[in-house]
Parts: sequence; C-alpha cells; structure tokens
Amino acid sequence: MSSIKQNPGLYRIVVTHYVVAALCFFTLAVMMLFSVQAFTGHYFHPQILAITHMAALGWGTMIIFGASYQLVPVVLETELYSEKLAWISFSLFLPGMIALVYSFWIFIPGIHMQCGAVLLLTAVILFTVNVYLTAKKKKQQTIQEDFIFSACLCLCFTAVLGAALVFNFTIPIFAQDQLHFLKIHAHLGIAGWFLLMIIGVSSKLVPMFLVSSYQKTRLLSFSYYLIVSALLLFLADSYFSGLNYRTYFIALIGAAGLACYLLFIVKCFLSRMRKKVDLPMMSTFFSFILLKVAVLTIPFIIYYHLKNNPVSIRYSLIYGVLLFMGWITALILGQTFKTLPFIVWVKHYEHLTGKLKTPMPSDLFKNSLLKIQSAGFIIFCLTFIPGCFFMSQPLLYAGIGALLVTAVMYLANVFIILFHKTKTYGKL
Repeated sequence: MSSIKQNPGLYRIVVTHYVVAALCFFTLAVMMLFSVQAFTGHYFHPQILAITHMAALGWGTMIIFGASYQLVPVVLETELYSEKLAWISFSLFLPGMIALVYSFWIFIPGIHMQCGAVLLLTAVILFTVNVYLTAKKKKQQTIQEDFIFSACLCLCFTAVLGAALVFNFTIPIFAQDQLHFLKIHAHLGIAGWFLLMIIGVSSKLVPMFLVSSYQKTRLLSFSYYLIVSALLLFLADSYFSGLNYRTYFIALIGAAGLACYLLFIVKCFLSRMRKKVDLPMMSTFFSFILLKVAVLTIPFIIYYHLKNNPVSIRYSLIYGVLLFMGWITALILGQTFKTLPFIVWVKHYEHLTGKLKTPMPSDLFKNSLLKIQSAGFIIFCLTFIPGCFFMSQPLLYAGIGALLVTAVMYLANVFIILFHKTKTYGKL
C-alpha cells in the first residue's frame, strides 16, 4: 500500500465513513437486542427488515464506500475522480438510510420510506459515477476493475429494485408477491454488490498485506465469469420460475466461482513472505469460513422450499445471518485494522519516513481491545446462529450480548486510531 497518497480532503471523507459505520454497527447491535422475538419468526418482519438494511447499508455499504474512496484508486492505480461527488453521495446516503431503516422499524409505508429509498438510489448512482470516472483514467483494464465496476452496477440495480419494492407498498407496481422480488433484490445485493466488490478489492489487498509473490489472475478471471453467470442465470430463472430444481445447478456454478477465488487466496497465503498472520488477517480468513458455511445452507433452503416445508424459512434466516452478521462483519472487523491504521499513519508519518523513527501502523490501535473484540465475535457466532436455528432466546440474548461487547471494542479502537497524536522516537 505504499502507493497511497494522502490529502486532507480525501482523509476527511474516508474517516467520516469509518466513524459513521462504526456507530451504525453499535446501533445495529442495540436494535438486535430489542428484536430477539423477531428472530424466532419469519424473516419478512418489520424489525428484521430494519436490522437487515442497517447491516447492509449503515454497516457494510457505508464502510465499503469509505474504504473504496481510499482503496479503489490504489487497486486501479489512479486518483479518485471527485471528492466533492463523494461528499454529496454521503450527504444523501446517510439521511436516506436513516429514513428507510426507521420506516421499516415502525413499518409505516409512505412518504418517509419512499424519500429514504430515492435518496439512497441517488447516492448509489453518484458513487457509481465516481468509481466509473476514476477507473476511466486508467488505460489498461484489469480483472479487479471488472469486479469493482460490475459490483457498482449491481448496487445500482439493487437500489432501483429496492426503491420499486418500497413504492409497491402503496402503489401497485408488481403483479407478483413482494417475497418473489425480495429474493432477487437480496441476491443482487449479496452476490452482485458485496461479493463482487469484496473480491475485486481483496484480491489486490490480501496479497499486499501477506507480502505474497503470487501474481497470476487466471483464477480470478474464472471466478468473475462463473459468479456473474450464476447471478444472471439466478435472476432470470427465479424471476420466471422462482426457486426450482435448476437452482441447484445455478448455485453450483456460483460455488465454483467462489471456490476459484478462495483457491486464489490460498495460493497467496502459501506464497506469503510474511509468515506471521496477525489477528486482523485471521478475522479475514474466518470470514471466508463463514461465507462457505452460508453457501452450504443453500441446498437445504432449496430442498425444503420445494417440499413446501416451513423449515426453509429457518434456513433462509440462518443464511442471511451468516452473510451479513458473519461473513461481511468478520471481514470488516479484520480489514478495518489493516486499512484504517495505515490511512491514519500516512497522514501523520509519511513526511517523516527515512528521517525519524516512527510507530508502525499496527501500533496505532490497542491490541488488547482487538483481542476482546475477536473473542466477543466468536462467542456471538457460536451462540446467536444456533439460537436462530433452535429459536432459543437464551442463546440469542447471549449472542447479542457478545455482539454488543464486540461493537463497543470496535468503536473504541476506531476512535483510538483517529485521535492518534504524532510521536517519534528520535533520528534514524
């Protein structure tokens, strides 16, 4: 990440997203605490909808937007097109997200929910335009660029469909059931936005953090085309036929694409020069395990759905929890402490490099808090996920308690990094 160039404007927009995302993560944990009963029922529940959108928008997408403004230029080896566009997108995204989440929580479809959806859609389009114009500066196209821009397009389609579903509550737009389009909306977001974006950025950053000598991108190309093909097939097939026996085959294509990406990560890991794997990278690898477990639940969802067995609803809830509160959360919890310390370190110490002894980026946060955070998150996974499956309120409360500890430790460490004061240890 030595190619990072820092300027005050870019720094402010990036850290603002990190802070707001950290606050949203804590808010998410509190929302879950007051929604334990909802996790024992159907996933199409006002509080579950609010929690899902807080996790997807306020937590996952907010921090990806912030990190993208810093890291996408690094991945694409160019400069961000417009900081002003990034601020406008943020100023629309935050109130839009709050309006939408609050409207879902109290579940009053109408003008507030619709305004929230429109603001979010506008913010997402501006983000995509900014990324596209950033990528346009680069002459040579890379597989990472394909992943990132495809992810942005999927995010736009997710937001368009989401806005249409919001308006559909009061104005008949779709002839079919809301749940029919909810599956399409969810997988456009999960596989189209989150998965493609995460692969695009992490395929550049993970080798960098591991100091890996593996440079081949053939597996990434296979991964891209298999995942995109599976997504397009799923969208078309589920639109016309819903879940059916063909969905097994489509899921297998997507799983093959994911396997190619994970094999790429394994090759990077095996060829790493930095033999010691720190806690943030361990959290990142743990996130991949949770993603694999989530994928393994898909055949059960399809099987029980085709049998009209209500157990499919339980597996669908577990699938969503594993993705949003498992995979995405574990990845953010790990990668925050690889990216944010370096961003802050560049601001404080880049001009001192080669002149004075300075702290390392890993010295900017409290490792003790990170250990508590990691332990809290593992306890959350081991209690909350089984609690959802067995509809056990004691397990759900135990898991949410552990998640609250995780969120507090994460928030504290983010502020410790951001309030870091420049200090040196004398001349070299």
